[in-house]
Amino acid sequence: MKQYRMLFAFLALMLAVSLACGSGSSTTTAPVVATNTKASALPNPPSNPSGNTSNSTGSSDLTTFVDKNNLLAFDLPSNWVYKNVPGDVYYTDVFTAPDESAKIESLVYNDGKAFSGTDNGRFALYLLNTYYSNTGKEGDIRVSTDQIMNDGSERLEWTSKGGGYQGVSFFELRGNDKLTFLMLTAWWSNNTEQATLDIVNNAIGSYHVP
Repeated sequence: MKQYRMLFAFLALMLAVSLACGSGSSTTTAPVVATNTKASALPNPPSNPSGNTSNSTGSSDLTTFVDKNNLLAFDLPSNWVYKNVPGDVYYTDVFTAPDESAKIESLVYNDGKAFSGTDNGRFALYLLNTYYSNTGKEGDIRVSTDQIMNDGSERLEWTSKGGGYQGVSFFELRGNDKLTFLMLTAWWSNNTEQATLDIVNNAIGSYHVP
């Protein structure tokens, strides 16, 4: 009987361990935001706004940009230079002012793994520190404000310590499955003309879901 009791106790312990391991494996694995795998899947770091204000932004009729998957839309003058950067698990739409002193970029990222908890915020900070930093490392980008918007997106106002530029980024998750990460960033040189800043503000103000 003593041997049976020991065997029963051993089996109960193994069952408890098995259940504990099973409960851990059922948790959805969130994207790891600071790995070489993620970095290699993203576009090359964008070039910084040049701050060249020798050319006027000029006047141009407004045109509405609509994301190819109808995730977002906003208005910009048609003379802003447009470029699409495709990738396996992302795509980026980049708009550059005629004088190259400001840019607006929309990044849509979906690698098939759901974000959970605060992983989307960590991913946004990773992008800022890697792709918008003057050094490509943490420490250059200083976030001054962090605000949750009425639509559920999160707004970060930030400044590059050594790059002479600043910006604002909005990020959010789309879809009930939380698979699609969207980040809209407007950034500009510290000596950008007010006319260009007004265009940037208007683009942000016109942002909507089609």
